[in-house]
Amino acid sequence: MTISELYKQVAQLGFEDSLEDEDRFFYAANRALLQVNKIRPAISYYLINHKPINNLVEEDTFTPVEKETELTFEATNAKSFYFEADGNGVVYIEKFNQDLNEWSIIGSVEFSSTKAFVAHKGFIKDGTEFVDGLVRLRFSGQYLYSVKNVALYEFLYSDKEDDIPALEAYTRYDLSKYVEDFLCFSIPPVLEGEKNCILNQDYEIEGNSTILIPRDKKGVYKILYERRPEKIEDEQGAVDSEKEIDLDEELSSLMPILVAGYVWCDDEPTKAEYYMNLYRERVADIESRTTSNKSVTIKSVNGW
Repeated sequence: MTISELYKQVAQLGFEDSLEDEDRFFYAANRALLQVNKIRPAISYYLINHKPINNLVEEDTFTPVEKETELTFEATNAKSFYFEADGNGVVYIEKFNQDLNEWSIIGSVEFSSTKAFVAHKGFIKDGTEFVDGLVRLRFSGQYLYSVKNVALYEFLYSDKEDDIPALEAYTRYDLSKYVEDFLCFSIPPVLEGEKNCILNQDYEIEGNSTILIPRDKKGVYKILYERRPEKIEDEQGAVDSEKEIDLDEELSSLMPILVAGYVWCDDEPTKAEYYMNLYRERVADIESRTTSNKSVTIKSVNGW
């Protein structure tokens, strides 16, 4: 069904050739579009290549470490660092000189916060060049401070500090930032591979659009989501548009009666209620047929 066909049908349901208020038509059409789409949501997917960079720090720092004295973390050939600190102090970035058998400072970062962890990150360079060999982060402070999620990375995503990843037990992916038509998650994510396993654990959902995947569960994940249908645009001459409405044929057939119900809800409530009841009956019929067509497979715990 095109926008033009929808407009003409809505007008005819009001026994008119056109509508007085085209703006009302578009508001009603887009409201109806989302409602009709929920009957049988359009499903799309986004592939996440979950490949967190290995942390060269061997100690587990997901749990905060409190210190009044120095605290060090070493690694070989690290090119960047990340940590979160609460308190007041400084971290020295140092490299080991084998010839002199001593550490030398090549950079430092001061941290100052109260009762909240603040993230810090940067590249490990001596001047403008990355350092080969053993490097370390040396934390120091006169007062009690806490650090957590300390990471030293050998590999980089780019030459931008912003792309140095945070060290987290779970990596957060906000689907609304990756796909413009995201509405909500559909079925659980699928771990792609030979078996394409649907996950029943090893992930979490945060809010409406963010999925959390454990850092150590690398792989390609297919995230299925309900997509937002393309908006019926309110543009000059749009009521004559031959652009197709972003619904399948059966769902599109529901649009005229639902839009009519919205358009005339103020001016002719009796007529509007009639079309709303007709819409509900059609929806109930579609949902009952959809339910009856679903095949049900029962398998006992013994496998028979």
